[in-house]
Amino acid sequence: MADQLGHSLRMALILACIAAVTALTGCAYRLASQQRLRIIAPAPDQYSVRFRLWETRDYAVPPDGKLTLDVPAYRARCGPFIFGIRMGPQSPFAAKTVSIMRRSKVTRQLSLLAISRLPTDSEGYHQLKLK
Repeated sequence: MADQLGHSLRMALILACIAAVTALTGCAYRLASQQRLRIIAPAPDQYSVRFRLWETRDYAVPPDGKLTLDVPAYRARCGPFIFGIRMGPQSPFAAKTVSIMRRSKVTRQLSLLAISRLPTDSEGYHQLKLK
């Protein structure tokens, strides 16, 4: 019984150490989420949105300009610091993974971070104004 208790305590300590190291190094996963976007243009339905994270997904923009991007879970940027600069791949949240297209031509590229910084309307859609 005491041996089993000692094993449980060791396992709890190991798991706590792994969790602490993961939290301190910034190596964590972002849960799946959704990003609400509203294209404001004279004819929003002439636009489409291409979202590329792990795989490419195209969204047709409806006449009201409102669409919801499905963002899969992903691992946030993680890597060592060398001379105060983080080494490793760019964060998927900061990379320009969203392309706004009109007639199959890219008119604008944005990151999820840039979209999250756009003003929102009363329904929670981030508003992107286009010509």
